[in-house]
Amino acid sequence: MKTSIYPKSRKGFFFSLLFLSLFSVVNFAYGQVQKDRAPQEFHKLGKAYQAGKFPADKYLIKADSLIHQFLSEGKSFETKELVNLLSLYEDIAWGDPKYSYARKSYYYLFFNNARMFKKKGASMYYAEKVTEEYKREGENNPLIEQLQKCKMYQEQRLYDKVIAVFEKEEKYITSLPELIKKDKVDLSIALNAMYVLSPTLTGYIKQKDSAKVLKTADLTRSIGKAIQSKYPLSSRSRMLYNDLLLIDMEHSLANYQQNYQLAGKILDRMEGLKKTYSDQAANFIDINVVRMRIENFFNLKKPDSLAAYISKYEHSPNFGKSQSADLEEYKAKLQAIKGNYQGAYSYLTESIQHERNLQGTLMAETSDLLYAYTQAEHSDIALQKTELVKQQRTKWLVIISIAATLLILLIYLLMVYRSRKAKAQIVALNQMADMQIIAMEEAKHEAVKEEQQRLGQDLHDGLSSSMAAFTHQLEVLSMDVADDGLRNKFNSLRTEMVKAYETVRSKSHDWFSASDKVHELSFENQIQQLAESSLPGNRYQKQIHIDDTSLTGIGTDTRIVLLRVIQEAITNIIKHAKAKKVEILIYQDEGQLVLNIIDDGVGLSEKRNSTSKSLGLESIRRRVQYLNGEMKISSDGKGTEIVVTIPLVDH
Repeated sequence: MKTSIYPKSRKGFFFSLLFLSLFSVVNFAYGQVQKDRAPQEFHKLGKAYQAGKFPADKYLIKADSLIHQFLSEGKSFETKELVNLLSLYEDIAWGDPKYSYARKSYYYLFFNNARMFKKKGASMYYAEKVTEEYKREGENNPLIEQLQKCKMYQEQRLYDKVIAVFEKEEKYITSLPELIKKDKVDLSIALNAMYVLSPTLTGYIKQKDSAKVLKTADLTRSIGKAIQSKYPLSSRSRMLYNDLLLIDMEHSLANYQQNYQLAGKILDRMEGLKKTYSDQAANFIDINVVRMRIENFFNLKKPDSLAAYISKYEHSPNFGKSQSADLEEYKAKLQAIKGNYQGAYSYLTESIQHERNLQGTLMAETSDLLYAYTQAEHSDIALQKTELVKQQRTKWLVIISIAATLLILLIYLLMVYRSRKAKAQIVALNQMADMQIIAMEEAKHEAVKEEQQRLGQDLHDGLSSSMAAFTHQLEVLSMDVADDGLRNKFNSLRTEMVKAYETVRSKSHDWFSASDKVHELSFENQIQQLAESSLPGNRYQKQIHIDDTSLTGIGTDTRIVLLRVIQEAITNIIKHAKAKKVEILIYQDEGQLVLNIIDDGVGLSEKRNSTSKSLGLESIRRRVQYLNGEMKISSDGKGTEIVVTIPLVDH
């Protein structure tokens, strides 16, 4: 079932005064007496709510009941006055989504106020606002606009337009009995349909379309009975108006069929509603029954009863100027029944004059509506122009903001680019400096090596040879000397000379071979240092192995190329491989120096091999080819292996 506009205790209350409006019952005099009560009552109600004596939903119900009480007493409100009274109501309804149902009620209150006191333009406006709220919540068409249009057209006796309004919604209204049975429509909407059907039935009666009259009466009966099937309802006021509309339909049908005796009995049933619903404000039934009794006694040609009810109608406390035309018409009919056609003509003339006055009032109201509409239209045009200027300003602000954001982003990206470029330059400079330092160290070690080898060679070729010759001469001299003491001294001197010779000879050999070992250790340390600085131990497991004597006889150029290759391979591992283990091996195999670099990374895809890594791999390849060597790469999802071989015969 669709969500109602109020809690169940308040369902249908918005329609409690629509039937009064339908029959033009207005008590203006009593309403003026109550003029000062409304602000006082709402002040008390708001104060009690602010003090926490009841929650917000109870305040909404009490405020709604209070407005309807004033309306039933004939109190009319100006729009500004009603807005002020309902300011707290509005704050609650629009301040919390859970009270959104009260927004429909809010506009219903304005609608009923305007409708009760003949403010047709205002009532139509608020009817549209009610419909908008229903649509906003995805609910069924409340038929409130159709109800108001039918009422306005009925007052102007434009029954063709009443019928047009009905026929436009006929399919939906015809489906209501079934929807009511399945609880798929709010019963307040069904009651609105009853209000639409009432003037529609009158329209078909005016057109004397018997088929449509009976069809409309059956539809009214079906909807009314469907609503009665849901009795008892939490809102007895809705039960009252549903029963009243059903009886009114039966009365109209009896009159159309000229069964005036039955029509009189139906009016008895209508009066009985006051007793059935004694707990409701049902006094408005009296004045409407009086009007219907007048018509019934005229049709039954009972002048005495007719005269009595005309007098009763004229002296009713609810009688107003708007009923003057009807009163004069009733008096004319009474004179016609009595045969006094001159008197009937006189009363009829008065009735026509009152009708013209009403038409003049209606025309004036129409002019006011047109003026107000034109004024509102011009205000709307001015508002649209203002909104257009605002939109253009907003558009420019957005454009400027986006441009400023893009400019800031561009400056930031430029700064990032320059920063990265500077870092890359610094890294390149550091690498160049490292390699220059390595080259200088290699050159220094090479010079030390050469000097050691030269000194060793000099000791071996120079001093060692001289000492060997001197030792031989001492041996010859010892053999030529006859004196034993002197011979022993020569032999002792020769022995010491032999020891010195062996020492010098050994030292020259040590210097010559030690230079290569120192050089190899220095190169291995350089590789270790390069790996440690690039591959920190907390992220990589490293294994570096260089076979003994594998670098013996390898020149400085070859060693620098090896370092460059290792450096480039490590760079690729860091950038792309996502490896955890790295292994670097250097050894000799079949006259070739072999460099093997292995990682357990993601491997080289064909795309990365041809694009992102191409420069690094090509750099390694060129360096190896410079030394007449070869480079082979094998890669899969488990890692990559680079094998570099350099022939030793060329170095």
